[in-house]
Amino acid sequence: MDRRMFLQTFGAGVASLSLPAFGSPAPSCSILVMGMGAAGCNLAVALRASNFQDRADAVLSYVCVDLGPHALEFVDIANDANPALAPIKTLMLAPVRAGGRVNAARAACLRHRAILAELLAGSDMVVLHAGLGGGTGSGVTPIMARVARDAGVVTVAAVVTPFAFEGARNRRADAVMNRLQREADLAMAFSNEEWINRYRDDTSLFDVFDALDRHIASQLHAVISRLNITTHRAGFTFAPDCQSV
Repeated sequence: MDRRMFLQTFGAGVASLSLPAFGSPAPSCSILVMGMGAAGCNLAVALRASNFQDRADAVLSYVCVDLGPHALEFVDIANDANPALAPIKTLMLAPVRAGGRVNAARAACLRHRAILAELLAGSDMVVLHAGLGGGTGSGVTPIMARVARDAGVVTVAAVVTPFAFEGARNRRADAVMNRLQREADLAMAFSNEEWINRYRDDTSLFDVFDALDRHIASQLHAVISRLNITTHRAGFTFAPDCQSV
């Protein structure tokens, strides 16, 4: 069974927010979690701090990518605060933050495409985290998905979309999401607008977004479990020379 046929049987495309859990994945599965941009870095840090790693029963590694040092400094602080956890690697693509400039983020990503490809070495799956609508997440995530696909790595994008009042950011996020549906094997969109509407007005934003982080971790666990179980039953092996179509 080739890679694309396997992913079609899983149901590639946009995942819903209520995927069922499917037991535990094979411990030999190697997963790279990548956070792109400030929101993606925050998600990666939150995911590592959750019990996702224990529940995933897989070999996980983490790397955060951004333009400018600010978000990556936050990652370094998180590493220092949690020395018992595997450190999150960081990669700064440019000395100045994107500041909403998608083209600047794309150009920086393309300049470092070879380095980004090297990060995928030995990985069976990559999980791409980002907030869409801004500069770095919108510019880098689709390119990274294409790089991963070209490397034969199963590619899952778990992204957060803007609030309804963020007009221009929403239009940008929609365009990026359309591209991710083509570039990633599975694209999972989590709406800030839909999520916050689940809570009462007096709920603190910290609690709202902490719950969203935990929800994303739960959904990723379900996806990884399902991929591994389907793989095992189908007799499919992740191979570095898999071709995408």
